Amino acid sequence: MMNVLKSLFLATIVSAGATSLSAEEAKSSQLESLYKQVRIQDVQENAVKMVGDDWMLITAGAPEKFNSMTASWGGFGVWNKPVAFILVHPKRYTYQLLEKEEYFTLSFYDEKYRSLLKELFGTKSGRDTDKVKESGFTPIKMKPAGMAYAEARLIVVCKKIYADKTQNENRIPPKETPEGAEFHKLYFGEIVSVWMKK
Repeated sequence: MMNVLKSLFLATIVSAGATSLSAEEAKSSQLESLYKQVRIQDVQENAVKMVGDDWMLITAGAPEKFNSMTASWGGFGVWNKPVAFILVHPKRYTYQLLEKEEYFTLSFYDEKYRSLLKELFGTKSGRDTDKVKESGFTPIKMKPAGMAYAEARLIVVCKKIYADKTQNENRIPPKETPEGAEFHKLYFGEIVSVWMKK
């Protein structure tokens, strides 16, 4: 496994604070050598535990510029087709990339990576931090699109189909909030491919 990961090492640079990867470097990754493609219906893990307890990385952007953030808000369901949904605050750098790109990925990791998910991806901003360099993670280009990391045990690739900003008046009941407060944006993504570590 180490030899495979070494062969997948991709050089990275920092561009405007985000992790950047050239198109040719991204194409050199061998997705099928590490993962098998499965249906989301065949994933036997508890979705509430995966998202709420184990956490996930939301990754948005293109190979030339992408960023990841730890999240525990979201889930999976059906909206005429299998979908995933996430909530991202406009202040997060990942939000800017989500707004620009058509695809995003959700990736899930073994417990040994929890400290990185908490202390790096969940705390530091991609505006001024090269998260790939600090984490040692191996970027991998997904199919049909999107970016993730070869250290993940499970990767879900989503295509955006709906997005809307949440509003306090739609909470039941509404909560007291400061005037002018910004709220998370809700994204639904059609699940277009799922990859499980071999």
